[in-house]
Amino acid sequence: MVRLLASLYFFIFVSIIVINQSSEYIWRNWGNQAPSELSYATQVAINLRDVLNSVGVEHYDQKETLNIININDVAWFPEQRKALENDEVVISFDSNDNYQLSMLLSDDESIVQLGPFAPNRASFFTKYGFRLISFSVLGLLLILWLRPLWRDLEQLKVITEQLATGKLDIATKPSRFSAISTLTQHIQKLALQTASLMQNQKQLVNAVSHELRTPLARLKFALAMLAPKDPQQVHAMNQDVVEMELLIDEMLSYARLEFSEREMTKEHVNLSELVQEQINKSAATSSKKITQAVEPNIIVNGNDHYLARVLQNLLQNAEKYGDKQIFIELRSLHQGEVILSICDDGPGIPIDKRDNVFSPFTRLDTSRSKETGGFGLGLAIVAKILGWHNGKCWIEDSQFGGAAFSVSLPTIMKLKT
Repeated sequence: MVRLLASLYFFIFVSIIVINQSSEYIWRNWGNQAPSELSYATQVAINLRDVLNSVGVEHYDQKETLNIININDVAWFPEQRKALENDEVVISFDSNDNYQLSMLLSDDESIVQLGPFAPNRASFFTKYGFRLISFSVLGLLLILWLRPLWRDLEQLKVITEQLATGKLDIATKPSRFSAISTLTQHIQKLALQTASLMQNQKQLVNAVSHELRTPLARLKFALAMLAPKDPQQVHAMNQDVVEMELLIDEMLSYARLEFSEREMTKEHVNLSELVQEQINKSAATSSKKITQAVEPNIIVNGNDHYLARVLQNLLQNAEKYGDKQIFIELRSLHQGEVILSICDDGPGIPIDKRDNVFSPFTRLDTSRSKETGGFGLGLAIVAKILGWHNGKCWIEDSQFGGAAFSVSLPTIMKLKT
C-alpha cells in the first residue's frame, strides 16, 4: 500500500511540474501575443517621433490629435527618465492593463504620449483552451498510470470468479508495471493453494465414499451371520451400522454440493407444480394433516432437482417435528419475488438459535434430539442450494404455535390460468 501511494504521489507531482512548465512555454511563445503587439506599437511610435523631429510639431498635419506635455510635468522614475533621454520609448500600464507610449522629442523638453490603448484580449479558446488541454494531458497520464493497476484488478476479479464457480485451472498474467503486482502475485498464489485444497477435498470425498462403505458392508454381513445367536444385541448393532451409513450419505451429499454448482444448469421451472408434486409425495406417507394454499403457475429460474431437494428437506423437517398438522403456502409478490412457507405445530425453535440451525451439524438439544433422526445437515443443504438461486430462508413463529420456515426466490413470471 505504501508503494502504491508513493508511486501515485510521485507520478502526479512530476506530471504537474512538466505540464505547468510546458503550458507556460507554449503560452509565452504562441498563446500570448502581447509582446508582438507592443513591439509593433513601439516601432510606430519611433517612426512618429522621427517624423515630428523632422517636420516639427507646429507643421504636423494632425497636431491636434497629439498629447504633448513637458517632461517636467510628470514624476518619472529615474530609469524611465534615463530611457527617455536615451531616445527610448517608455511603456506604462494603468490599472486596467491599458498601455501608454511616451517618447522625448529632439528639443529635450516635449513628451509625446500615445494612448492609452487596450491590448488585444485573448480569445475564449486561447484563455481556457490551454487549461483544458493541460487537464486532459494530466488525465491521459493518469489513465496510463492506472492501466496496469486496472489490469491487475481485472485479474483479481477473474481469480475470484473462477474460485466461486469451482474452476481450479487458474491462469493469470499480472502486469509487472502495476503498483499492486506483488499483491496480485500473492493472491494468485493463495488462489492456487485454495484450488489445490478444493481438489484434495474432492479426492477425499471420493475416497471416503468407497473406503467407508466397503467395511460397513462387511460388518452388516457379519451381523447378519450372528443374528441367530443374540438377536437383540445384533439388532442394536445393526441399527448403529445403519445410522453410520445414513451419516456417511449425508456427509458425502453435503460435501458434493461444494462442486455441484459448477455443473448445475438452470432453466425455467414451474415452482407451483414442483411444490404440489412434493406435497403429494409427503401426503402419501405422512400421518399428519397437510393443508396447502399454492398459487398456480409461478415460474422461477433454477434447477428443478436441487429445488426439489430444498422442498424435501423442509417437508421432512416439518414431518419430524410437527405434532398433528403441516401447512404449506406458496404466493408471489408484486416485487418479482415468490414466498414459500412451511408451518408446523411442533415445539418451535428459540429465537436465539434460529440462525444457527442452518450451520452444518447443528442440532438443538431438546426438540431436535438424536432420537428424532437427522444429523444437522438438512437445513445447511437448504441454505446452500438457495444461495445458488439468489434466495434465502428464515424462521418465524408458526400460526399453529410451532416453527414456520419461509423461503424467498426471485420469480420470472406468473403464467395466466
